[in-house]
Amino acid sequence: MRFRITVVLMVAIGGLTALAVGTVLFVSASTSIRNTVELMRNRAELTISAVERGVFDHMEPARDLIADLSRRVTNGTLDINDREGLAKVLSGALAPAPQIGGVVVWRPDGSGLWVDRHDGGIHVETEPSPDRAELVDFLARAERAKGVQWGAPYFREGETYITIASPLFRDGVYVGAIATGVSVVALSNFVSHELTNSDVTAFVLYGDDHVLAHPALLDAEYSKRLSAKMPLLSVDAIGDPVLALFPSLPAADLPSRADFDVRETGKRGSGEVILSRSTDAFGPVPWQIGVHVPVADVNEQLKRLAGSIVISLVLAAAALVAAIVLARRIARPIRAVSAAAGKIEHLDLDNIEPLPRSTIRELDEQAQSFNSMVNGLRWFRTYVPHQLVRRLMSASDGPATEVREAELTVMFTDISGFTPLSENLPPAEVAQMLNRHFEMLISCIEAEGGTVDKFIGDAAMAFWGAPENVPDHAAHACRAALAIARAMEASAAESETPFRMKIALHTGPLIVGNIGAKARMNYTVIGDTVNVCSRIEKLCGEYAQDGTATILVSGDVVAAAGAGFRFEPIGDRQVKGRARSVEIWRLVGEADGPPA
Repeated sequence: MRFRITVVLMVAIGGLTALAVGTVLFVSASTSIRNTVELMRNRAELTISAVERGVFDHMEPARDLIADLSRRVTNGTLDINDREGLAKVLSGALAPAPQIGGVVVWRPDGSGLWVDRHDGGIHVETEPSPDRAELVDFLARAERAKGVQWGAPYFREGETYITIASPLFRDGVYVGAIATGVSVVALSNFVSHELTNSDVTAFVLYGDDHVLAHPALLDAEYSKRLSAKMPLLSVDAIGDPVLALFPSLPAADLPSRADFDVRETGKRGSGEVILSRSTDAFGPVPWQIGVHVPVADVNEQLKRLAGSIVISLVLAAAALVAAIVLARRIARPIRAVSAAAGKIEHLDLDNIEPLPRSTIRELDEQAQSFNSMVNGLRWFRTYVPHQLVRRLMSASDGPATEVREAELTVMFTDISGFTPLSENLPPAEVAQMLNRHFEMLISCIEAEGGTVDKFIGDAAMAFWGAPENVPDHAAHACRAALAIARAMEASAAESETPFRMKIALHTGPLIVGNIGAKARMNYTVIGDTVNVCSRIEKLCGEYAQDGTATILVSGDVVAAAGAGFRFEPIGDRQVKGRARSVEIWRLVGEADGPPA
């Protein structure tokens, strides 16, 4: 007995009415949770973004300073050989940016000028000595750099700086290098006092395990550990047990729209949460910019919802059980239809199982109609090139079937002496032989991305370069022709009635797209290139050699196919219907392979 879906739904709705209050409470609680989680995620993202934006704002003056001075040297408004003028410009540029420790300019002869900030003022050193190996190496890298680039942390006179440098050019000639640095202590002071509050600890890591900015770096005890050999402290050396775990903690799975990482220390619901975001804006070693906060602060809002959630779940339990049973009963055949429809979308008709019957009348009628449709599509597929349909469905560059002009490569194939061969065979055997032959042709052509256009008796026509745009379509066509020749050789050794093949290729402009009438359309190509290729195929009989296939190509194919093939010149030939002669070549094989 079959039941209508309306009757089933009426009975279900009547049974669920008593649980309406519980359902409403459940939906309200679920909505509240989603909203709360979304608000927490937005708050976390705003916190990370604020810290990241603050760090960028703190670092950008150094980049702007280097870029501006480099531009002034290039356009001639700043002369690095004028020491007095250069010192004034550098001192003036350094004054409004207290986080910048100093600026150094070096000339190719080793001389330079250093404007340094210490003891509460700005000091000018006109002849700094580049006697330290790391400084010499740094300046050498600056000379080879292309434009302004961030460098590795650099230790000088008791303090570590984040360096940035640029080569200097005047009239296209290298005249020196300029570099500056932002103090790690200044960056730590900024993120500690300007960007966070007492409950949040901000940090900046160099890679995953070295600290660029942290409140602990403001303590002189930690700063004293820095040296030229160790310009940065590791995460386990600054006295922050939470940050020390950062390299070993895996990032939690978050929604795809979240663009920051979350790591939690301790057991679930306790410890602290580390929020971080990676950026490669300051050199090849990525920076990790983040904060860590107590888990209790994060979970406080969720705890407020706990009571209402429990009540909602209790009241909605019976309704959920009934809804699940009903939904699964109705959804099962719908899911089967959806899965089968997905296979139809990809024309995978052979792997579609018949849909089962259903006790619900509408679903049962749907299953029977769907099964009949699939059977009809299987018959329809026999007469439609489904590989072409797949490629037209997947084409993304505008309407794939729109008529357009394009340069393509065309192939014509024909069986030599097919008529006398077929006269000596029964019709069924002739049809079977042609079917096997065309199966082989389709396999070789489609393996190289070609489109089989049509079969004309024992002949076939195919083209490359549409519907997908294939830049090396001539090379693909040549490989397909060689594959056909190899397949012909293999089948000739096993066949009692071997035959020879004529294959022709030509490259040129064509009109491609849907051509025909509303009742019958063909995705095909037309143009002089097709006619020339057909004429070249007629010449194959004159140049047949040993073997089962003769492959002739035009000079356009040779030019477009590249150096991956071996061709033998035949010469210019006059073809029917064309005033100019056509340069004819024989395709022998691939450049690094055996002859076809």
